[in-house]
Amino acid sequence: MKISQILSFKPIRFILSAFSTETLNHLTGLDPWVDGNLAEFSTFSGNVGTGPVTMLHLLKFRELSLDGDATGAEQFALYGDAVNPLIQAHGGEMMFLAEAGEHLIGDTNYDWDAVVLVKWPDRQNLLDLVNDEAYKAIGHLRKNRLERAMLIALDVQQTD
Repeated sequence: MKISQILSFKPIRFILSAFSTETLNHLTGLDPWVDGNLAEFSTFSGNVGTGPVTMLHLLKFRELSLDGDATGAEQFALYGDAVNPLIQAHGGEMMFLAEAGEHLIGDTNYDWDAVVLVKWPDRQNLLDLVNDEAYKAIGHLRKNRLERAMLIALDVQQTD
């Protein structure tokens, strides 16, 4: 059974919503800064079928990758090369990639190194990627290179 199927099951979503993010991450051993959190994945899964979504990725690289002698940023490029074909295979499109610059507003303790925007036809496409065995096989490449990350769903708004 896929994680999206499990999370879309209403009793599971209700149970997850009863726990704080901190409790869920502690129980599952997840690092919320890198792995995310189950309650938010449950909410995200509940919005499958609502149309296109753009995912905003904020990335902070480790000074030194956990699995090598290069910086997290240098090693993250290898993850990018491996994940981009999988993103495309699942209908995603990288729209924007940039090095983060000056931090004008917000807590400077949470600076970011890079910003990425990926557009998806629907949330289900991203969930399909997460459940893909080829993606799971390269997941360590992402985790070993990131100190922290934020992944935020941006719903398309009409500006006309």
